[in-house]
Amino acid sequence: MPFLNPGGHNFVGVNLDGWGIVQLAFAIIFTIIVLVLSVVLWRYRNEPIIRMRKVPLAIAATLTLHVYTTLVLIVYPINQYWPCNAEFWIMSIYLPIGIGLFQAQNQLLLRTSRGQQHLLTQDIYRPLPGGKTKRQYYWNAFKLWCQAAREGGYFEGFVAAGIIVQFFVSLIIYVISRKFNAYGIVSHATTEPLCRRGWEWAPSIIWQAVWNYIAGPYLLWKIRMINDIYHWRLQTTIALVLGLPGTPLWLLSVYSDKLSAVNKYWIPAMWFLPALIAWEMIMLCGPLVTVYKNRKAATENSRILAEFRTKKTKGVNPANGSLTTLVTQGSSGRHSMKSLEACLNANGVDFFKFHQFCANKALNGENVLFLEKTIKFKNEWTRFFAVPDCSLEKARMHMYRNAVDIYLKLVNEPTAAYPINVEGKIYMTLKSLFGKAATLIATRRPSAPRSNSNAATPWDVPADPLNATGNDHPLRPILGHSISMDKTNSTTELVTEIEADDLDDPLVGIAIPSGFDQMCFDEAMASVKNMLWQQPWQDFMNSRRESTVSTS
Repeated sequence: MPFLNPGGHNFVGVNLDGWGIVQLAFAIIFTIIVLVLSVVLWRYRNEPIIRMRKVPLAIAATLTLHVYTTLVLIVYPINQYWPCNAEFWIMSIYLPIGIGLFQAQNQLLLRTSRGQQHLLTQDIYRPLPGGKTKRQYYWNAFKLWCQAAREGGYFEGFVAAGIIVQFFVSLIIYVISRKFNAYGIVSHATTEPLCRRGWEWAPSIIWQAVWNYIAGPYLLWKIRMINDIYHWRLQTTIALVLGLPGTPLWLLSVYSDKLSAVNKYWIPAMWFLPALIAWEMIMLCGPLVTVYKNRKAATENSRILAEFRTKKTKGVNPANGSLTTLVTQGSSGRHSMKSLEACLNANGVDFFKFHQFCANKALNGENVLFLEKTIKFKNEWTRFFAVPDCSLEKARMHMYRNAVDIYLKLVNEPTAAYPINVEGKIYMTLKSLFGKAATLIATRRPSAPRSNSNAATPWDVPADPLNATGNDHPLRPILGHSISMDKTNSTTELVTEIEADDLDDPLVGIAIPSGFDQMCFDEAMASVKNMLWQQPWQDFMNSRRESTVSTS
């Protein structure tokens, strides 16, 4: 059997020569690889470090493009059994829609970068749909979706609208053209090779041109200044550049006879294959590589946290440097945890620069913001309860509100724009403390901002709750529980609830859990701090060292 059939792709019989078998084998092997990678990526879809890539969208784009890739690979072997009608629908639906989904997935880098910039300047959370009836709930959910689409720049909506338009335009062309059916009203029935030429293919060409030569270069221009440590911009750039040659080469192969000899063995649609294969691998392997690196770093984090919890259980104060000692041991050549802690506690110029680095390059500025807020929370707790004759009820109420605010905006997955990455056990512990309160706040439309209140959290009490009156929502004890504070070794419960003296307060009547104390965020802080130390802090310090050497 010859490797190449002399007739090639001539719409006569089948081509089970060497080249045809190679294409079939490659289609099968590549399909298995794509499916396995898709399953693995779907398994890790909830990993916070890749959640910003919208794994469902990436898999949808990959599988749509892969259908086209597979069909193109089997065109040569099946030869005459590949009708013009099928190619029209594949070119008009699968390829344009796949490219549209791919471009929608690509623009997530730009949206994430912009979102991190907003996180530096805005103190907000995502509301949840609420309502007394299902009708109100779904209406509120629709309004929140519209708001999210508006904030996202309507890109995904534009893709959805384009897909719908493309489908109906293709359907109309298919119905009225005699090339595809006998009841058409325009064009004429023709041979299989000539069927693949004509105005009927214009919408597919225009759609590809819009994505590859307008949306693609525009996105490349907008992300040119992003320099993330995950090489996401590099992956996006490679993918978009690889997509540029496909359409011109396809047009040249279809409408020029100069490549007729090549077309016998390399059909015109195969000019899209190099880009399509690269796109699929980038969308699947890029996030998986990030997960692998993060899991590798998390292995050491888990060991450190286990020792940290052991020392804490034995009564060792977590703030006494034991965690720093654990982390810095065996870390030769790496910047110490002590240097990171000094930066965080100082909250000065270096902290600001590190926060900027995490937001712009590591794309995880929420972790630094979380540490900043929790450090302030602990310091404020110490200051309030150190005041002589302070009202324990008011101080505890004020600190609980602050803690809920941190949880709502930086921890709770449904409401935080960029939730921190913590272990499931830690997350569930925080959810048991603040989940109910956060849901009450997020499902209730915020009232108009008051004086002495945060516009993003209008339930906040005045700046000094110890001397405040009016809007301070005092606490009262629940009958049957004693009131005390764990200032020494006492572990007596303090369970309090907010009095219903202000109906605008969404936390009216909620009980403050007895497990709420100054150390409620300690394990989450340790986890986030170690994650920052593993890569972002090392990259930040190395970049500073390199800039110092280059300027000296």
